[in-house]
Amino acid sequence: MAVSVESLSGLKRKMTISVPAELFTKEYDSRIKKLAGKVKIDGFRPGKVPLNEVKKRYSFSVTREVAQELIQSSLYEALTEQNLTPVAAPEIDPEQIVPGQPFAYHATFEVFPSFEVHELDGEKVDLVSAEVQDSDVDKMIDSLREKNKVWEEASHAAKSGDKAVIDFEGFVNDVPFEGGKAENFEIILGSGSMIPGFEDGLMGLKAGASKDVEVTFPADYGHADLAGKEARFHVTMQKVMKGELPEVNDEFAQLFNIKDGGVDALRADIKENMTRELTRRVSSVNRETIFDKLLEKNSFDIPEALIEQEIQHLKHEMYHQVFGNEHSDDEQIPDFPRSMFEAKAIRRVHLGLLFSEYVKKHNIDVDASRVDAMIETFASAYERPEEVRAWYKGNKERLAEIEALVMEELVADQIIATATAVPKSSSYEEIMNPQNKAENQGE
Repeated sequence: MAVSVESLSGLKRKMTISVPAELFTKEYDSRIKKLAGKVKIDGFRPGKVPLNEVKKRYSFSVTREVAQELIQSSLYEALTEQNLTPVAAPEIDPEQIVPGQPFAYHATFEVFPSFEVHELDGEKVDLVSAEVQDSDVDKMIDSLREKNKVWEEASHAAKSGDKAVIDFEGFVNDVPFEGGKAENFEIILGSGSMIPGFEDGLMGLKAGASKDVEVTFPADYGHADLAGKEARFHVTMQKVMKGELPEVNDEFAQLFNIKDGGVDALRADIKENMTRELTRRVSSVNRETIFDKLLEKNSFDIPEALIEQEIQHLKHEMYHQVFGNEHSDDEQIPDFPRSMFEAKAIRRVHLGLLFSEYVKKHNIDVDASRVDAMIETFASAYERPEEVRAWYKGNKERLAEIEALVMEELVADQIIATATAVPKSSSYEEIMNPQNKAENQGE
């Protein structure tokens, strides 16, 4: 068997395998003889069909079967011989089969990049820290009061902060579109939960009144068939409701399962939960900072096949987040624009390849005790932690997600140990809501 390998662009390789003619002929003749002994053809006794007659009828299918089997067996042998590992299944392109000539075919595929990890030894890395302040707890209580408003019908025209109960139907080019109709739909005006312009169009509308609201769907809207299009919504205001904030007292504390201790106990419970979430977020932010630095120092070609796989994975993730369907096939997934996922997919694959090499280089293993500790951290945020523990430990995929997070922490810890950490003080708001900081800086 003759094998040659041609390097194409980037990580793509084209391998040409030539199987000796005698090997192909031997297998072909063997199958034709077996067929001659069992096929039934009018005019011939069973087992007495001439080989030429069998070849006339079955040569094409036998040739194809032999070619497929020789490709399967020789491809693995050739890859092993050349010490090549395809990222995904190779594309096979067989040459025309000529009797008495070697059978040749081409296999095109991508290989994994070969690289040495450049580490952050001695490099400065900004690592943030933050604490929950009393003012942060105050803001959280204000938020909880907003979420627990007591709503009453009002006679005034709808304004920002009111709850609007509406019926609506959407049209694009005067044609109703799927998912664009609802009745008794509740929305807090000014919350920004709807597409731009929709809530503004409801301001000043009284109960019983109707109007058309003109909007334009964002270019990156989740449904590609609506993205960037102008639409008209016919809206009827069923109710305008005014909200009253509850007082912060023992009764308010009981809404959050605080049976004893009143407001002080509520504040302590809120601060504990906020601190737990802040600790997790600080750890995540610092890991991302470290990994960004690592990516900057390690540039190499990334297999397109892996990027494509990750894009499909991200599409499924988004579908599950939006529609909550854990069992979906590719036909159900909306045609989300590729641009929504490409940058994130490239980063994930790039980082995944780096992790794999780094873990091998340093012989890092997942620490079972840290896996248990992370599960315990997640479980402690719920009223029934034992159910959360069982939920993680009873499912291999969920447990694997925790193990992956622990591995990230272990890698980050090792990188930090060799880098030079530069402490940066931050606030709860900046860490937990970085988009607000970015928006304020842009103003």
